[in-house]
Amino acid sequence: MPFEPPTASRWSAETKKGGTRVDVFGLRVCVCVKSFMPLNEDGDPHPSEIFSGKEEWATPTGRVWTIHHYAATGSTNDVCRNLPPWSAVRADTQSRGRGRFGRSFISGPGGLWLSASLPASGAPSLWTGFSLRVGACLLRYARTLGLPDVRMRWPNDLLCADRKFAGLLIEQPATGIIVVGIGLNITNQPWLEAPELLSSTTSLAAQMVTPPAIQEVMVGILEALTKGHQQMIDGGMEAAINELNESWREFHPVELALSDGRILSGSFIGLDPMGHLRIQDDSGREIVIEHHFVQRLRELAK
Repeated sequence: MPFEPPTASRWSAETKKGGTRVDVFGLRVCVCVKSFMPLNEDGDPHPSEIFSGKEEWATPTGRVWTIHHYAATGSTNDVCRNLPPWSAVRADTQSRGRGRFGRSFISGPGGLWLSASLPASGAPSLWTGFSLRVGACLLRYARTLGLPDVRMRWPNDLLCADRKFAGLLIEQPATGIIVVGIGLNITNQPWLEAPELLSSTTSLAAQMVTPPAIQEVMVGILEALTKGHQQMIDGGMEAAINELNESWREFHPVELALSDGRILSGSFIGLDPMGHLRIQDDSGREIVIEHHFVQRLRELAK
């Protein structure tokens, strides 16, 4: 009887039971390992990484992504930084998830912890402001889910009203590559581990009667990133700023912590053409704050 490699759907079902797909003389087979020291993708023992398998997925526009799945890892961004463009890393849990300035990000089961490697060819200036393009694309995707009052808080948080459900971390570990890290709460409840998050954090399950599956959200985000990458090539930072400014028509009072120790307060009214923050003070005067000086933006009660 001729050998038939497992289909993608069969492979997915088997890996959930602990199976791992391997190549043997060009044939794909599934091996079930019941007890072993956790292995990383290279097959080396690594106590913080448990590699589950990988698969390929094509977007509707034909872009093929190679998705590496980990049951557990330290940080998906750290794994992804060593992979070629159009690779993605998804983990069921992260032990060292992080946001801007190394702030920790609780990454338990039930959330989407995803990093994607994208090509950034050409001069570095061509990719200035790519984080804004990513933010605009993910905001657009989040709106397709039917979430109530979904919005982007500068620079990298997705919120439902005043509660955060997703964050971004974009890094450029090497010339020609950009890694986009995304953490998104779906059915997980990070406030159970950190009660101080109860009033400021939410999840898709808390906002929707039937939240989408993790795989479905991952596919939607990879498609959004694929489109955003091409839009950055076509329109640069300006188009992204215009799109975000349109979403920021409702001004929010904020407090900015700057790198020189100063604290500034006012209303966030959008970004200027260079991506710097436009703040309106109590007198109505507009102040422009260069984005690299802002260590934290905190929204205040209206």
